[in-house]
Amino acid sequence: KRHFKECISFIHQCRLHGGNCLVHCLAGISRSTTVVIAYVMAVTELSFQEVLEAVRTVRPVANPNPGFRQQLAEFGGGAARKVRRHLKQRYGTSPFNDEEEIKALLPAGRGGASRAEGALQGLVPRARDIRSTTPFLLRVKRTFSCIPACLK
Repeated sequence: KRHFKECISFIHQCRLHGGNCLVHCLAGISRSTTVVIAYVMAVTELSFQEVLEAVRTVRPVANPNPGFRQQLAEFGGGAARKVRRHLKQRYGTSPFNDEEEIKALLPAGRGGASRAEGALQGLVPRARDIRSTTPFLLRVKRTFSCIPACLK
């Protein structure tokens, strides 16, 4: 938890400059998932459970360990809001539609249209100077999808 703010700021800076940020750990199941969930919680007003469910639609093995789950639950209790304010003060209003993209990954009735990638196709960053118009989590999914092929 002590590294959340630094990691979140770094990921946000990468995105604002039109880049990508690969968050990885040994297995890609717990530690990296925890950092990505913390970031998404900080840039949206969604709960840990909502973000985890959305992340699992693009990374089914995502499963923070019990200690990280506790830290994320505590982070959602107010620290995420503080980090969100910090990001806004430091970088201005976010040009991304993160909350809408995440909600599009949730099943219908939970705030989302569907789990299909098609639901994400129309969601793009609001800023004109952002190089990639592919939605953030769709880029994440494509990145994870290519990793096994890249390692062969």
